[in-house]
Amino acid sequence: MKLLFKNKILVLGLLFVITLSSCEDVVHVDLNDENVDLVSVEAYLDNRSRNNVYVKLERTLPVDRTEDNPPINDAVVEIMDGEAASNTIILNEIENTGVYRIPENTGYKVVPGRTYHLKITLENGSVITASDYLEKVETLDSVKVNLSARGDYEFLAVFISSQETPGPGNFYKWDIYINDRLLYESGNLTFASDELVDGNYIYDFEIFTDFYEDEEDKVLRKGDTVYVEQLSISQAAYDYYIGMVNQAFSGSPFSVPPANLPGNLTSSDGRKVLGIFSARDVSQGNIIIIDDDNFAPLTSRIIP
Repeated sequence: MKLLFKNKILVLGLLFVITLSSCEDVVHVDLNDENVDLVSVEAYLDNRSRNNVYVKLERTLPVDRTEDNPPINDAVVEIMDGEAASNTIILNEIENTGVYRIPENTGYKVVPGRTYHLKITLENGSVITASDYLEKVETLDSVKVNLSARGDYEFLAVFISSQETPGPGNFYKWDIYINDRLLYESGNLTFASDELVDGNYIYDFEIFTDFYEDEEDKVLRKGDTVYVEQLSISQAAYDYYIGMVNQAFSGSPFSVPPANLPGNLTSSDGRKVLGIFSARDVSQGNIIIIDDDNFAPLTSRIIP
């Protein structure tokens, strides 16, 4: 994926914009007996002021079962950091849904530069653990909505500009909100490594293109409010998303079982655990209300 400007070409290493199933059921595939009745974990924390910790626990079912994966109830779910005076909180389950959140009227401060730990104790005594380092993210300087050169300027797209952190080994994810609703939280993943752009300033990088032709199917419409959040993610989370891509495009979506996705969770009973625990720093860009001015080709800045 190339970003072409007048005097410079920047290549954002391994960028993917893909459509997949929800993280809770990554891809519906044939599971053998050893991959059924496993614990599936979707867990993240970030530095927002509220609702910034989320853990969802389920058990996997055979692919020929039509019902949703059953939630795992009554687990003890703890979040802590690696500081000497550990900042620890126990989450509450929300109405037997398998979703665990910070207790009401309680906050949990998340600080870049710390390693965060997840500990899940199940009713049978098994303990699932994971750790993730929270890397500070650069400020998201600007968000634009304009016509994309992809498709001969027929489709609106979302562009971002931001400094890339000097030093190799940084990883990013972008969440797009339209009218305050997250755009396909896991169905439309936009993420990248800094492998080929380390330390550069990234101008007007296209992170989403609304390729729908029918008006009723379009994602970006006149009058919509759009903003983007730029997230730092760890290499563990990046590798997990790469695994999702490989699974979705390796011949057919049914060729690789989800147990092969490279998560960062382990269980005391030695069984596989599906999913990921991700610690993220967040920078929100400017808010855009789409009007007639956005229906024009993007005029990129010239890089000196």
